[in-house]
Amino acid sequence: MTGYKLYYFELRARGEICRLSFKAAKIDFEDIRLNREEWIKEKASGSPPLGQMPFIVTPEGKYLAQSGAIMRYICKKGGLSPSDEFDEAEANMIVDSTYDLRAKLIRIRFESDPDKKENLIKDFYDNELPARLGGYRAVLKDKDFLVGDKLTYADIALFELLNSFLADGEPVVPKELEKFPLLVEYYKRVLSVPQINDWVVNRDKCSLFP
Repeated sequence: MTGYKLYYFELRARGEICRLSFKAAKIDFEDIRLNREEWIKEKASGSPPLGQMPFIVTPEGKYLAQSGAIMRYICKKGGLSPSDEFDEAEANMIVDSTYDLRAKLIRIRFESDPDKKENLIKDFYDNELPARLGGYRAVLKDKDFLVGDKLTYADIALFELLNSFLADGEPVVPKELEKFPLLVEYYKRVLSVPQINDWVVNRDKCSLFP
Protein backbone atom coordinates (compact mmCIF):
# COMPACT_ATOMS: atom_id res chain seq x y z
CA MET A 1 0.00 0.00 0.00
CA THR A 2 1.37 3.41 -0.95
CA GLY A 3 1.31 6.39 1.40
CA TYR A 4 -0.52 9.69 1.14
CA LYS A 5 -0.01 11.88 -1.90
CA LEU A 6 -0.63 15.63 -1.93
CA TYR A 7 -1.04 17.41 -5.26
CA TYR A 8 -0.58 21.15 -5.65
CA PHE A 9 1.43 23.77 -7.51
CA GLU A 10 4.95 24.91 -6.64
CA LEU A 11 3.37 27.55 -4.37
CA ARG A 12 2.40 27.95 -0.73
CA ALA A 13 -1.06 29.52 -1.30
CA ARG A 14 -3.78 26.94 -0.53
CA GLY A 15 -1.39 24.00 -0.43
CA GLU A 16 0.84 25.00 2.46
CA ILE A 17 -1.74 24.44 5.18
CA CYS A 18 -2.06 20.85 3.90
CA ARG A 19 1.70 20.32 3.94
CA LEU A 20 1.96 21.78 7.43
CA SER A 21 -0.89 19.57 8.63
CA PHE A 22 0.88 16.44 7.41
CA LYS A 23 4.08 17.50 9.17
CA ALA A 24 2.35 18.53 12.41
CA ALA A 25 0.43 15.24 12.46
CA LYS A 26 3.65 13.29 11.82
CA ILE A 27 2.14 11.60 8.78
CA ASP A 28 4.44 10.89 5.85
CA PHE A 29 3.29 12.09 2.45
CA GLU A 30 4.54 12.57 -1.07
CA ASP A 31 4.58 16.28 -1.89
CA ILE A 32 3.75 16.33 -5.61
CA ARG A 33 4.09 19.78 -7.19
CA LEU A 34 2.64 20.19 -10.65
CA ASN A 35 3.32 22.85 -13.23
CA ARG A 36 0.46 24.35 -15.23
CA GLU A 37 0.71 21.88 -18.10
CA GLU A 38 0.85 18.87 -15.77
CA TRP A 39 -2.20 20.15 -13.91
CA ILE A 40 -4.19 20.54 -17.13
CA LYS A 41 -3.49 16.88 -17.93
CA GLU A 42 -4.29 15.74 -14.39
CA LYS A 43 -7.54 17.69 -14.37
CA ALA A 44 -8.53 16.26 -17.75
CA SER A 45 -8.18 12.75 -16.32
CA GLY A 46 -11.21 13.40 -14.14
CA SER A 47 -9.50 12.15 -10.98
CA PRO A 48 -9.22 15.39 -8.94
CA PRO A 49 -12.39 15.91 -6.86
CA LEU A 50 -14.29 19.03 -7.94
CA GLY A 51 -11.63 19.53 -10.60
CA GLN A 52 -9.36 21.49 -8.29
CA MET A 53 -6.18 21.45 -6.22
CA PRO A 54 -4.96 20.90 -3.63
CA PHE A 55 -6.15 17.34 -3.38
CA ILE A 56 -4.85 14.22 -1.71
CA VAL A 57 -4.92 10.53 -2.52
CA THR A 58 -5.12 8.31 0.55
CA PRO A 59 -3.28 4.99 0.92
CA GLU A 60 -6.63 3.33 0.12
CA GLY A 61 -6.86 5.23 -3.17
CA LYS A 62 -9.55 7.69 -2.06
CA TYR A 63 -9.48 11.31 -3.25
CA LEU A 64 -10.16 14.44 -1.18
CA ALA A 65 -9.99 18.11 -2.20
CA GLN A 66 -10.38 21.50 -0.45
CA SER A 67 -7.57 22.60 1.86
CA GLY A 68 -9.82 22.91 4.92
CA ALA A 69 -11.22 19.42 4.50
CA ILE A 70 -7.74 18.00 3.96
CA MET A 71 -6.40 19.82 7.03
CA ARG A 72 -9.18 18.52 9.29
CA TYR A 73 -8.93 14.97 7.93
CA ILE A 74 -5.17 14.74 8.35
CA CYS A 75 -5.19 16.41 11.76
CA LYS A 76 -7.87 14.00 12.98
CA LYS A 77 -5.71 11.11 11.79
CA GLY A 78 -2.80 12.59 13.72
CA GLY A 79 -4.65 13.31 16.96
CA LEU A 80 -4.76 17.08 16.41
CA SER A 81 -8.54 17.50 16.52
CA PRO A 82 -10.49 18.61 19.61
CA SER A 83 -12.30 15.77 21.36
CA ASP A 84 -15.02 17.98 22.87
CA GLU A 85 -17.91 19.04 20.62
CA PHE A 86 -17.82 22.68 21.68
CA ASP A 87 -14.03 22.82 21.36
CA GLU A 88 -14.40 21.46 17.84
CA ALA A 89 -16.94 24.16 17.02
CA GLU A 90 -14.61 26.81 18.45
CA ALA A 91 -11.72 25.43 16.41
CA ASN A 92 -13.85 25.66 13.29
CA MET A 93 -14.77 29.24 14.21
CA ILE A 94 -11.09 30.15 14.28
CA VAL A 95 -10.35 28.34 11.03
CA ASP A 96 -13.25 30.09 9.29
CA SER A 97 -11.97 33.45 10.51
CA THR A 98 -8.53 32.77 9.04
CA TYR A 99 -10.14 32.12 5.67
CA ASP A 100 -11.88 35.49 5.93
CA LEU A 101 -8.49 37.14 6.37
CA ARG A 102 -7.00 35.10 3.53
CA ALA A 103 -9.74 36.30 1.21
CA LYS A 104 -9.00 39.93 2.06
CA LEU A 105 -5.25 39.48 1.57
CA ILE A 106 -5.79 37.70 -1.73
CA ARG A 107 -8.05 40.53 -2.88
CA ILE A 108 -5.28 43.01 -2.04
CA ARG A 109 -2.71 40.92 -3.89
CA PHE A 110 -4.70 40.78 -7.11
CA GLU A 111 -6.27 44.26 -7.10
CA SER A 112 -5.11 45.93 -10.32
CA ASP A 113 -6.21 49.50 -9.57
CA PRO A 114 -3.35 51.23 -7.66
CA ASP A 115 -5.63 53.60 -5.73
CA LYS A 116 -8.04 50.85 -4.71
CA LYS A 117 -5.13 48.64 -3.71
CA GLU A 118 -3.63 51.37 -1.54
CA ASN A 119 -6.96 51.90 0.22
CA LEU A 120 -7.43 48.17 0.75
CA ILE A 121 -3.94 47.85 2.25
CA LYS A 122 -4.49 50.78 4.60
CA ASP A 123 -7.87 49.53 5.79
CA PHE A 124 -6.55 46.00 6.32
CA TYR A 125 -3.47 46.92 8.34
CA ASP A 126 -5.04 49.84 10.21
CA ASN A 127 -8.38 48.27 11.03
CA GLU A 128 -9.12 44.69 10.00
CA LEU A 129 -5.91 42.97 11.10
CA PRO A 130 -5.58 44.64 14.53
CA ALA A 131 -9.23 43.83 15.27
CA ARG A 132 -8.79 40.18 14.32
CA LEU A 133 -5.53 39.85 16.25
CA GLY A 134 -7.27 41.30 19.28
CA GLY A 135 -9.95 38.66 18.85
CA TYR A 136 -7.40 35.85 18.72
CA ARG A 137 -5.75 37.26 21.84
CA ALA A 138 -9.11 37.18 23.62
CA VAL A 139 -9.68 33.56 22.61
CA LEU A 140 -6.17 32.55 23.67
CA LYS A 141 -6.32 34.27 27.09
CA ASP A 142 -3.89 32.45 29.38
CA LYS A 143 -3.85 29.17 27.45
CA ASP A 144 -0.90 27.70 25.57
CA PHE A 145 -3.05 26.92 22.53
CA LEU A 146 -6.27 28.31 21.09
CA VAL A 147 -8.59 25.42 21.89
CA GLY A 148 -8.34 23.01 24.80
CA ASP A 149 -4.94 22.12 26.18
CA LYS A 150 -3.13 20.84 23.09
CA LEU A 151 -2.12 21.81 19.57
CA THR A 152 -5.06 21.46 17.17
CA TYR A 153 -5.86 22.33 13.59
CA ALA A 154 -7.04 25.74 14.83
CA ASP A 155 -3.43 26.55 15.77
CA ILE A 156 -2.15 25.18 12.48
CA ALA A 157 -4.59 27.33 10.51
CA LEU A 158 -3.75 30.54 12.38
CA PHE A 159 -0.01 29.92 12.45
CA GLU A 160 0.12 29.14 8.73
CA LEU A 161 -1.82 32.30 7.92
CA LEU A 162 0.49 34.48 10.01
CA ASN A 163 3.62 32.76 8.78
CA SER A 164 2.80 32.65 5.08
CA PHE A 165 1.14 36.05 4.69
CA LEU A 166 2.91 38.19 7.29
CA ALA A 167 6.33 36.51 7.68
CA ASP A 168 6.69 35.42 4.03
CA GLY A 169 7.18 31.83 5.15
CA GLU A 170 10.29 32.60 7.20
CA PRO A 171 10.87 31.30 10.77
CA VAL A 172 10.48 34.78 12.26
CA VAL A 173 7.80 36.59 14.27
CA PRO A 174 5.72 38.91 12.05
CA LYS A 175 6.18 42.56 13.00
CA GLU A 176 2.40 42.98 13.01
CA LEU A 177 2.27 40.93 16.23
CA GLU A 178 4.54 43.30 18.17
CA LYS A 179 1.58 45.12 19.78
CA PHE A 180 0.21 41.78 20.96
CA PRO A 181 2.86 40.24 23.28
CA LEU A 182 0.58 37.31 24.10
CA LEU A 183 0.36 36.44 20.41
CA VAL A 184 4.12 36.82 20.00
CA GLU A 185 4.67 34.17 22.67
CA TYR A 186 1.93 32.02 21.17
CA TYR A 187 3.46 32.23 17.68
CA LYS A 188 6.87 31.28 19.09
CA ARG A 189 5.28 28.38 20.97
CA VAL A 190 3.72 26.93 17.83
CA LEU A 191 6.89 27.53 15.83
CA SER A 192 8.88 25.67 18.50
CA VAL A 193 6.86 22.46 18.02
CA PRO A 194 9.68 20.27 16.60
CA GLN A 195 7.93 18.97 13.50
CA ILE A 196 6.53 22.42 12.65
CA ASN A 197 9.87 24.12 13.19
CA ASP A 198 11.63 21.53 11.05
CA TRP A 199 9.20 22.11 8.19
CA VAL A 200 9.29 25.91 8.31
CA VAL A 201 13.09 26.04 8.55
CA ASN A 202 13.98 23.30 6.07
CA ARG A 203 11.14 23.17 3.52
CA ASP A 204 11.76 23.87 -0.13
CA LYS A 205 11.27 27.59 -0.60
CA CYS A 206 8.47 28.66 -2.91
CA SER A 207 6.43 31.80 -3.36
CA LEU A 208 3.04 32.43 -1.82
CA PHE A 209 1.33 33.44 -5.07
CA PRO A 210 2.10 33.00 -8.77
